[in-house]
Amino acid sequence: MSLMPSGGFESLLSEHSASIRFYVRSLMPGYEGADDLAQDTMIKLWEKRDQYMEGTRFKAWAFQTAKYLVLNQRRKLARSPVILLDDELVEQIDRRWMEMEPIPTDEAHAALSQCLELLKTEDRNLLHARYATETSLETYAEQEGTRPGTLKARLFRLRDALRDCIDRRLGNS
Repeated sequence: MSLMPSGGFESLLSEHSASIRFYVRSLMPGYEGADDLAQDTMIKLWEKRDQYMEGTRFKAWAFQTAKYLVLNQRRKLARSPVILLDDELVEQIDRRWMEMEPIPTDEAHAALSQCLELLKTEDRNLLHARYATETSLETYAEQEGTRPGTLKARLFRLRDALRDCIDRRLGNS
């Protein structure tokens, strides 16, 4: 095998960039630095581009790099108040992502928008509060007159439903 010309590498990096970002976000849900970590992954991949061997699975190589950076960040966050996924769940998420094809960004955004429209207003509000604002789950639970554990369970079900809906729209299931 030979090293890949840089134009081919740029193409692979571009093709997989959205999947890498979503992969990192899935391993670090709710972590506000997830996009920065995904960008760090892209930079690291670019720095190591001369180590990528043409003909090998780019996705596996890229995700391995991302996972390494995520695990390092998780170790740094272990002493902070950030809630992390347990290692077994990280491994399950990793396996699922390895089975998926790269996601075209525009198609994924369109699918997400369509799937969000299918949700009840209160579910969209919960997702918005959790992922688009600085409001903690505990504060939102108090505002809604419910328990944080109840909202966590709802979020889990909503994420599953959205993933399934997006997969159907993208033809991944």
